[in-house]
Amino acid sequence: MKSRPPVLVVTRRTTRKHKLIDYVGELHLALLLRLGLLPVMIPVAKGADACLAQYMAGMKGLLLVEGEDVEPIHYPAQPENLMYVEAVHPLKDKIEFCLVRHALRLRLPVLGICRGSQLLNVACGGTLYGDVQKEKGSPLHHIDHSHYDSYRHPISIVPGSLLEKCYGRDTLRVNSYHHQGIRELAPRFTPMAHAEDGLVEAFCDPRREFVTGLQFHPERMAEEPEGNWRIWKAFGSAVKNQV
Repeated sequence: MKSRPPVLVVTRRTTRKHKLIDYVGELHLALLLRLGLLPVMIPVAKGADACLAQYMAGMKGLLLVEGEDVEPIHYPAQPENLMYVEAVHPLKDKIEFCLVRHALRLRLPVLGICRGSQLLNVACGGTLYGDVQKEKGSPLHHIDHSHYDSYRHPISIVPGSLLEKCYGRDTLRVNSYHHQGIRELAPRFTPMAHAEDGLVEAFCDPRREFVTGLQFHPERMAEEPEGNWRIWKAFGSAVKNQV
């Protein structure tokens, strides 16, 4: 049987009956398996950072997914960043920044989704809004707690971008579950999509085969199956090209 290339993904922590649980959403894992990849989950348990060299030894790709706010100590923060920051997880930040820098150094494929796109941007020199809604004063909602799973808003897609090639259109309605967001895009990145209020919703590194950040969750957008599958497939192909 052909060996599957390992893709690292860091877990998120929650509490269940007073016990800590580390997890990764099954939609992410199922898609990695469908692509013929091997999901390797790194826990955010104490001591995990001491094992990173072993985790990274065979990695062929990196998936960064949702989680707590990126802590403002990692970028030149505005006073409002400190005011609006919600829950943080310093160990998760530490592990993921280490993994991103290692992946970029080795020119490995990286896909950042939601918080993952924000952390990828910060790791490369970009900055964030502590709270998009409050700092931009935009009428566009980036999260709707009353209609959490069904809420959508439109984005405009940059012509010629990977996103346009995957979806075959210049606009798209996307889900939105975030309160932080990209303030300044890191110099190495190029925008692939914007929300109506100008917020960067997708970006890529044009010098790499696949280093991409998406503010929205393509794995949760069943109403656009073709485009969403194509963007995951592009990530999978880039990972397999490393073997």
